[in-house]
Amino acid sequence: MTAAVNLPAEWQLKQLAQRYLETVPHQIGETVQIGWFIFRVASASVPPELESLDFRKMASFTVDFSEAERIRVLQTEALERFQVDAEGCTLLQTALVSRSYSPLRSDAFIERQTPNGENDSGWYVGVLKEKKDMDDEGSFDVRSLYELSITDQRMLPFWLLPTGMKLILSTGQRL
Repeated sequence: MTAAVNLPAEWQLKQLAQRYLETVPHQIGETVQIGWFIFRVASASVPPELESLDFRKMASFTVDFSEAERIRVLQTEALERFQVDAEGCTLLQTALVSRSYSPLRSDAFIERQTPNGENDSGWYVGVLKEKKDMDDEGSFDVRSLYELSITDQRMLPFWLLPTGMKLILSTGQRL
């Protein structure tokens, strides 16, 4: 189930998801997408108990929503800092990633281009002074934004930035 819901600042993510679930049928184990986030229904109570991804390892859920809330604040701050509107994407969407990139690499950058399809976020993760052949498909991987976020949390604040944004990850500055 998917909900494209704008997140009012005064609502906590858990309560927002619970309010949404009050309006639709749902079952234990189902997931609900609210904005960039995905939550899982953990019980049939009213309101339903929910779990959030913990952003530490793949498909690992927790009842603690503090990490999701922290990420929401970081994303909001990045939008305000660059004075831009959010361009939606989800943690399930993919990014094109240079095989030269490795987590926490100091010369890594991200650039949002026009997406090529429903699952493509438009994000490219690269390195300055790329040595790989940009015309060789073997020079790139496709990874989910969720996987990238777990391995290099420097990216988390920036996923909602719009097409045309290009940032150095080590500084968060625009290129």
